[in-house]
Amino acid sequence: MQLNRFMIRPYVEQALREEVGPGDTTGGFLVGDDPIQTGQIYAKGSGIVCGLLLADETVKTIDPDAVIEQPLKDGDPIGPGTVLLKITAKASTFFMIERCALDWLQQMSAIATKTRRYCDLVKHTKVRLTDTRKGWPGLRMLQKYAVRVGGANNHIFSLHNCVLVKDNHIKIAGGIKPAMEILRARAQHTFKIEVECESLEMVQEALDCGVEVIMFDNMDLDDMRRALTLVNGRAITEASGGINETTIVAIAETGVDVISIGDLTHSIRAIDISLDVKDIKPSAQRDIARLRAAGD
Repeated sequence: MQLNRFMIRPYVEQALREEVGPGDTTGGFLVGDDPIQTGQIYAKGSGIVCGLLLADETVKTIDPDAVIEQPLKDGDPIGPGTVLLKITAKASTFFMIERCALDWLQQMSAIATKTRRYCDLVKHTKVRLTDTRKGWPGLRMLQKYAVRVGGANNHIFSLHNCVLVKDNHIKIAGGIKPAMEILRARAQHTFKIEVECESLEMVQEALDCGVEVIMFDNMDLDDMRRALTLVNGRAITEASGGINETTIVAIAETGVDVISIGDLTHSIRAIDISLDVKDIKPSAQRDIARLRAAGD
């Protein structure tokens, strides 16, 4: 999955409409003849950078003549003092783009960083990590892109591109078997069917119906191992439900094929990233020196 300017432009424009509105009532009064200035966006925290194209597009939307140097690419490691973008633009541009550009970078880098951490925890296994649809509505594409940058894979994007049978579907259909009969008759033949199972009995029923992907939903480790024995390679297996950094290793070591993790996108901590016109301000320089000395 890659981003391009055509895809991200609506997100950037909406963010700037929210931020700038009819005009900047602080910076707009201060710039005078709006002289050209230089500045940089830089990291004060550590992690994996993501969202550089959105930051770049934010600047270019406000000031098409801005000159931007980008020494990094999405997926590169960053630490305190790492410069992500160098910008030469009108003074007013910096005021209008600062918050939006930083928000894209801080949030998307946070997802990429957390994802990389999860991937590193289970790299000794064969498991495939994916995201879920949990996160901020309307920003799913950007969140899923950040997951890919962090090294994991994407699960279902939306209701139209996967047949995923969950508990409420099963209740309404009257069971797994009747649900499968309806879906096999009506769904596009190119789709695999995934069924969410909470018990060994449901796993067996799904197997009897020839389901291609079986999700072990909120199963404990013992039941998961028993379910894997039942499946015995006849379907792709996925573990899901409340998985976090303290539980993922044991789950991956069961031999399950896929682990889907909502925590990658719904519970993140932003990476500290700042923008300064001209030189990096002294307080930030002190913070950077302290963090480097501490090995952050």
